Amino acid sequence: MGTMRGQAGFSLIKLLFWLAVLAAGVWTGDKVIPVYNTYWNVQDAFKGISRDMASNSAQEIRERLPDILHVKYIAPSDLPAAFYKNLDIQADGSHVAISSHYHVTVWLLGPVAGGNGAPLSGMDRLRDRARLDFDFHPHAATP
Repeated sequence: MGTMRGQAGFSLIKLLFWLAVLAAGVWTGDKVIPVYNTYWNVQDAFKGISRDMASNSAQEIRERLPDILHVKYIAPSDLPAAFYKNLDIQADGSHVAISSHYHVTVWLLGPVAGGNGAPLSGMDRLRDRARLDFDFHPHAATP
């Protein structure tokens, strides 16, 4: 009968640990990538506006913006109200500068139920710590 030598390889615990790490990365990516994709599409739309609509007035650009965003696969619900509130379009007939800024909070474990400044308790504390806050400032100008 032979003696048992040290065995190498993954144990079940190691496998489960790395699966949990991988799952957490996929979960986070699933929540964050759409937010960044929307920002990149808005930035691309702003560059196209500054390049192709330099002769248009600010009002004409503002009226066409929903259609331009729709072409970039951006639904109105993808952008917060602050995007439209902070939208700044300056056009002088030959140059266009367009910008906005907005904030997005990604709740990885769901939004907190509390609010109103009350102290958080229980699961809401964990949810609050597991949130990601992003500030976006898309802008473009005609060179």
